[in-house]
Amino acid sequence: MAALALVKQVVGRIASLLPTRAGRVTVGAGFMYSAAIGFLPLFGTVGYEQSLAAGLFLPAAAAIWTALDVSRDKDISPGDAVTRGIANGAALGALALVVSALHTWRGGACDPWGGVSYYLLTAFAGIVMGGVWGALCAEVARRVRRRRTVAWILGVGGPLGSAAVSLWRFRSSPMIFAYDSFVGYFSGTLYDTIIEPGQALTTYRVGSLATVTAVVALGTCLERRGSMYALRPGTRARQALFAVAAAVSLFITARGEALGHHATTESIEEALGARKNGARCDVVYPSTVPERDATLLLRDCEEDLADVEEALGARGPEKITAIFFRDPAQKRVLMGAEHTYIAKPWRKEVYLQLSAYPHPVLAHELAHVVAGNFGSGPFHVAGGLIPNPGLIEGVAVAAAPDDDVLSDDEWARAMKDAKILPPMRAIFSLAFLSGSSAKSYTLAGSFVRFMTTAHGKDKVRAWYGGEDISALTGKSWDELEAEYLRFLDTLTLRPEAVKVAEARFGRPGLFGRTCPHVVDELRRDADQCRDSHDFARARKLYDAALGRDAMDLGTRYAKAQMLARWVKEEEGRPQLDALADDEKVPSSYRDRAEEALGDLELLRGRADAAAHYGRAHARSLDEDFLRTLEVKSLASSDADLRTQVLAMLVGDDQHTPDPFIFGVELARGESRKESPLGHYLIARQMSSRGRHEDALHELDIARALGAYPLATVTREALRLEAVSACALSDRPRIDALKVSVAATLAGGRKESVLRLLGRCAR
Repeated sequence: MAALALVKQVVGRIASLLPTRAGRVTVGAGFMYSAAIGFLPLFGTVGYEQSLAAGLFLPAAAAIWTALDVSRDKDISPGDAVTRGIANGAALGALALVVSALHTWRGGACDPWGGVSYYLLTAFAGIVMGGVWGALCAEVARRVRRRRTVAWILGVGGPLGSAAVSLWRFRSSPMIFAYDSFVGYFSGTLYDTIIEPGQALTTYRVGSLATVTAVVALGTCLERRGSMYALRPGTRARQALFAVAAAVSLFITARGEALGHHATTESIEEALGARKNGARCDVVYPSTVPERDATLLLRDCEEDLADVEEALGARGPEKITAIFFRDPAQKRVLMGAEHTYIAKPWRKEVYLQLSAYPHPVLAHELAHVVAGNFGSGPFHVAGGLIPNPGLIEGVAVAAAPDDDVLSDDEWARAMKDAKILPPMRAIFSLAFLSGSSAKSYTLAGSFVRFMTTAHGKDKVRAWYGGEDISALTGKSWDELEAEYLRFLDTLTLRPEAVKVAEARFGRPGLFGRTCPHVVDELRRDADQCRDSHDFARARKLYDAALGRDAMDLGTRYAKAQMLARWVKEEEGRPQLDALADDEKVPSSYRDRAEEALGDLELLRGRADAAAHYGRAHARSLDEDFLRTLEVKSLASSDADLRTQVLAMLVGDDQHTPDPFIFGVELARGESRKESPLGHYLIARQMSSRGRHEDALHELDIARALGAYPLATVTREALRLEAVSACALSDRPRIDALKVSVAATLAGGRKESVLRLLGRCAR
């Protein structure tokens, strides 16, 4: 109540200082808007989302307010008009900051000082720019009969025109981020929680400051003489200031590409440095990629494209360009979307980071481009002007499912049994964005695949193109969902699948988390400090992250594992025990804690390692995780294998896992005994480095020595052999592997490997 009374007093005081109706209406609307958005998740504290929301509305409000007031004042000088615009924008920006600060006080701060500095560089500066723009609009409006109408149109037109430029750049180039005079900065993706515009935002706002300085300097140099302007005497210094400031503004604008404010296809290709053209695919990639790997990258694209077209029953564009960045950091600088893969169907382009063959998400992104041939609107996607994210992603997931241990359909059945399955209608609306991406993508892919099987590819394509799904199928949404649920009930699951689904898909999405941007950035920085053995700094950063979100399990686990492993075992071990024993904690984190405890035992040569690994093994479905646990468990009772596994998977008190040290230890162990498992481990290293001939050679030796000690290793060796055989186009081996894979693998992994063998055998 005290806070409400304070707000009323502040608003009343501000209103008393506003002599015009335009000012009172603008401030009132700005207050109500800022107050309303503060009740939305993530918008209730000063930071990226709040700044973005403020920048979308308040600059135009400041422009209209200034244009209306200044244009009606016949005696105001050009210089005073500009300074009034700055004052109006600053007042409105300050009001929004105060309201947001009250929301922050109500709900808790994530990073108050960092948030305020970000707001000042983005929205606040943009609102001031809005006031300056309003002063310029007033100079036009005062000369026409419909002064108020022109003031409104021009006031809104500036921010809209600037947004249109950003939209044009989004459509005409690979970039998805935007630097905007009024909004400030838009990262372009919802899935990257760490927002780092970096130095580019600073240089961009230096340009904004230069622009405002130039307008102020020019305004104070001018005086009106009838309908014309003339230079005031004694203003040479301000004229020089105008020339310098205008030159700085123009220079920064002209150097926008070099400063990272925007990018083009040409600038990105120049930065990467290499290109290879194929029959249907062109690939752009870093010039440091070896020729052989580049050739395989191109073939991967060609094969994936043919596979996706078959899955969708439609032919894509005759040419598609796949742009591969060296790493996420380079991708963020050049186009945005650091950890998010992107496709632009209307440009017939996909943008990804380099990865081992076969690329894990290339087919998914190509599916977006192929689907663009039957999409609608300017962006060639489902939904047209208002995209349907569930249908967009569902078609891509259905056309290119991943190699998970369970298929998307099986995961959907597990979610149904766990009672966390949302209505399918919600998945194919903007509510798709409210849940975790893993859950939304999986369910969308499962439902689209079901629709393809039950009702045909042609109807799914027509649905994607904008036709109503009920009209296409003759069934209502309720009937379609009931049909889908009956299909899910026909699937058989392992008992542990439901608990794994609860842990994997029950977590909140971005909008359900507390301070996700700050927490994830702090944890990333802490992880980097931990990896460089700056444990004191890492601990402070982990504690800072937990201070914002005490329930962030990733941070709790990372801190406990670091303490137990490298700082003080007796302090960190109880924290790992607490995670492992807490039944309210999702099983994935309980399993990771058990694995960390097992690693401690294995590293110290204690007998309990296998027990910890066994408890994690009993709860998990992840084939790769299970295999790692089994290999570590074997190592706990085999001295030679223990040395090798520590080097490859665990490390020691001073070092993280190192493949080179693993190779040394493996060579030492092999001098005493030779085993299928040892050669499998070598094959993994060879395959990960693109040495596919060597990988197949090691796998052949392993097969000649006898059976692998673990079924999970047998299955992974088969997958590795399929990858290397496809990379080398070894047709006899590919044909033989099809039979083995069909008989040995299961679930999503089986479907993925058979799909790989099928496409590389064409």
